[in-house]
Amino acid sequence: MMEESGLEQDKNREEQQDQQQTQETVQETVQEKPKAPVIVQVGSKNYEIVQNHKEGWNPEVFRDRYSEVLERYDYIIGDWGYSQLRLKGFYRDNHPKATKDSTISYLVDYINEYCNFGCAYFVLQKCKEQPQAKAKSGS
Repeated sequence: MMEESGLEQDKNREEQQDQQQTQETVQETVQEKPKAPVIVQVGSKNYEIVQNHKEGWNPEVFRDRYSEVLERYDYIIGDWGYSQLRLKGFYRDNHPKATKDSTISYLVDYINEYCNFGCAYFVLQKCKEQPQAKAKSGS
């Protein structure tokens, strides 16, 4: 009887390893697929949507909430709570004006500490080049 349980345990381990390998392969495949960047033009600046968690991006509401004060930042984070969009700016990590909690590396902490649990959000990154002709307005 002990041999049977040992064999069953080995079989279960092999199945778990196979499942884990399959999941890792699927994740790698998904990450390798290139996405066409979505560029948003706001005022005189272009931004790329680099993250759209739970479909948090809404161009109409973003335009209503946007303020020119946000142009100084390298990233704009929009998070939803109680049907309201809140916008916050973050700098790149090596920006001279940045403090620890105003850099993009603080994003995860910001979402965990200041946003509603499981909320929809998006991250816009300011484009280095500002090609006016190629920008899609509001999409």
